[in-house]
Amino acid sequence: MRKPFSPKFYGVYIVACVTLWRPVSAKFEGSEGPLPHELASYDAAQAPSVTTESALETLVQKLAQPLKAAKAKHVVVLDLRGPNGGLYPAGKLISDHLSVAIGTEFPKLKIIDRSQLIPSVEMPGTPTEVSAGFKTDIQEARSVGADVFISGNFAEVSGQIGISLHIVKLSELEETHEVRSGLIPIPKEIEDQTSDAIPPLQLEDGFPRAGESGINMPVCSHCPTPSNGLTGLVTLEIIVTKDGRPDRIRVLKTPSPELAAAAARLVQAWRFKPAAGFDGNPIAVITPIEITFR
Repeated sequence: MRKPFSPKFYGVYIVACVTLWRPVSAKFEGSEGPLPHELASYDAAQAPSVTTESALETLVQKLAQPLKAAKAKHVVVLDLRGPNGGLYPAGKLISDHLSVAIGTEFPKLKIIDRSQLIPSVEMPGTPTEVSAGFKTDIQEARSVGADVFISGNFAEVSGQIGISLHIVKLSELEETHEVRSGLIPIPKEIEDQTSDAIPPLQLEDGFPRAGESGINMPVCSHCPTPSNGLTGLVTLEIIVTKDGRPDRIRVLKTPSPELAAAAARLVQAWRFKPAAGFDGNPIAVITPIEITFR
């Protein structure tokens, strides 16, 4: 059963008396301790010997299940955004390729011509908050009569492009938004536009963020729920290690130190299926979590 999801944010979430996974922009302070040595760096992807077309085909095939689950009929592909939330010429070109590939892979769907979209007034590369970008996506998708839209983000990774796609049903904005990720070689049209650089993958303290730029999300496999009688909402940010354990728990927002301590203790007991890197192997990622105590 799918659970409530805030329309202000993209993401995958886990329920722990309503626990949500979603991007959070707040700053944090402190750390639960030094990082393990094996988490001190992130190994970027190595370019595989595949074509852009075949890589896009593989990525598009991953959309079959979520599109079927959404009972999609009229689908529009919106411009992908860079790692800072901004729009780039490269994102538009990638979305053009994706739209064609999706139409070829799923001929029974009505893929809305992207030329019907109103050109954005945003300055290229201008940083944009996730919530603001999501509101724009909803407006654009509704303006062309879509019932499902595909949006997402991208970044340059070792001479390739990491892509994360979000599949959103307009009639169920409160529900989970499916995420599919992949890595493609840079299309020739983008290579030829040397003045329009592709924004690089952004790492924080050497770690990528989950669910962005081709990195998928870890999935909690053991998530004990709050049971201490406290009430309130705590927002945390953790690193999920390559072996699926929480590390460096940081408090982003809490109504009290007592709740913050309780949330940190709770998450320490959680275990995850780790996120997968570009080569399919587990990697450590930064992941935000919200825990509601009731």
